[in-house]
Amino acid sequence: MLNMKRIFVALIVPAVLLSNSLPVLSSPGIHLLAPAEESFVGMEPILIIGQVEGANYPQKVQILDNGNIIGSVLIRGGTFTYRARLAEGRHEIVFKVPGLETKTVKIFVGRQEGYRYHIETTSDSCGDCHAEASRHLFSVGHMQEEICSKCHDPMGSSEYVHGPVAAGSCTPCHDPHGSRYEKFLVATGKELCLFCHSQNLSKKHVEERQNAQCVKCHDPHSSARNYHLR
Repeated sequence: MLNMKRIFVALIVPAVLLSNSLPVLSSPGIHLLAPAEESFVGMEPILIIGQVEGANYPQKVQILDNGNIIGSVLIRGGTFTYRARLAEGRHEIVFKVPGLETKTVKIFVGRQEGYRYHIETTSDSCGDCHAEASRHLFSVGHMQEEICSKCHDPMGSSEYVHGPVAAGSCTPCHDPHGSRYEKFLVATGKELCLFCHSQNLSKKHVEERQNAQCVKCHDPHSSARNYHLR
């Protein structure tokens, strides 16, 4: 018989979490998949990956680095990829497609102490997690949990399962490419939890506990106790 508590937890996952695990473009524009905003990347050629919604095909993306044009690339199947070798330092990369709002990402080139890479991302490693990388398709959709479980043990084994885990979605909390925070979290401490738990009773509870760290009392994956208590 299905565990009804597990199903109930999955149903109340905020829509913002589910949207992270299902990367379907819902609005016209340029959507950059890599590199991430404010990320640190190595000195090797940088792999830029993006999706475009709402452009008239065939069309090209013009790419500028710190105000200078460094290239343009054809959009194929709504996706574009580009390899750029950039000097060490801070870069502001701008993407332009006629008829669409420009997209800007700021990155730092050069190894930075404190930033760790989940895996060494190269043009050959994308296929480890993205089955259709050779076709320039990088969405993982509902396969996210299956991909992560190739290397990581399932985290939803207890009776009460946290919403993102129950939905098979890891990336609301973990960055699959790299992070400056431990366990590749997208934020640190209670700030991560407040992405979603910042309203009604949750907000009052957090305010009462002041600077207490949520995970000291709550298991972020699953627990045998209600409210995910340890």
